[in-house]
Amino acid sequence: MNPDITVVIPSYNPSPSLLQTLYASLLNQTLEEFEVILGDDASTELTAYACLDDPRFHVLHQERNRGPAACRNTGAAAARSGCIFFTDTDCELAPDTLQRAVEGLRRDGILMGNTITRAVTPFGRAVALLGFPGGGILGFDKVWRVDAEGYTNSFSSCSLAFRKAVFEALGCFDETFPVAGGEDTVLARQAVQAGHRIRYLPEMRVYHVEKGTLSGFLRWQLTRGRGNYHIKRRVDTVGGYLRLRVWTFRNSLRAAGPRYALPVLGLIVLSVLWQVLGMCLEKR
Repeated sequence: MNPDITVVIPSYNPSPSLLQTLYASLLNQTLEEFEVILGDDASTELTAYACLDDPRFHVLHQERNRGPAACRNTGAAAARSGCIFFTDTDCELAPDTLQRAVEGLRRDGILMGNTITRAVTPFGRAVALLGFPGGGILGFDKVWRVDAEGYTNSFSSCSLAFRKAVFEALGCFDETFPVAGGEDTVLARQAVQAGHRIRYLPEMRVYHVEKGTLSGFLRWQLTRGRGNYHIKRRVDTVGGYLRLRVWTFRNSLRAAGPRYALPVLGLIVLSVLWQVLGMCLEKR
């Protein structure tokens, strides 16, 4: 009997503690008929996988490092279910997330859930107030527009569900994307252009670890900038993106309040500068 849903997770030298947290959250799901496929991207350290002693979990090792897009595609191809849920090794699922995904995919072919940052430090909270990744502590609908019917035009691969047939018809994630970030935005654009609608399902919740250091934040923004350069090369237009980000940053400052307004404003400036730098470096 095939499982109700397959969870696909790209993985490279995963943190043992983070992987254990993700594993525990999957074991705690209200839905029992699922499988998990971790696409290992030629890790040099494999001891973290020792915790995965449930027979529903499988690790597919790649012989060479190919990036998260290839890991997701490999896992999706091996899925025995007609429903796929994508997440990452630094995430944790709410207990009913997979049940929500299965129910939602009966109505829609693509679901974007809410990703909530577990901010434990003041700096991590300031970063999460920017709304990334996947919503931060703002909520996805404060970062990307959601219409009155509950549909959006983008998604993030840390809390994303697909009917497998729809995912394959779209051609899967672009494995030629040279950085780990942006291939989900490109696939979302392809889905919308192909006539698919992306349902925002806030009850499909995933919790993400915070970005807790300035150096890590700046590296992340540099990568996002590099990814943005390749997004622009792959799509015919990014019209409205600047207006969207201005709207997002306004939401960030409203949510920040007096205590966090200045730190958040400073991070917004750094984010823009480092992303522009990343785009310039990638162009050169």
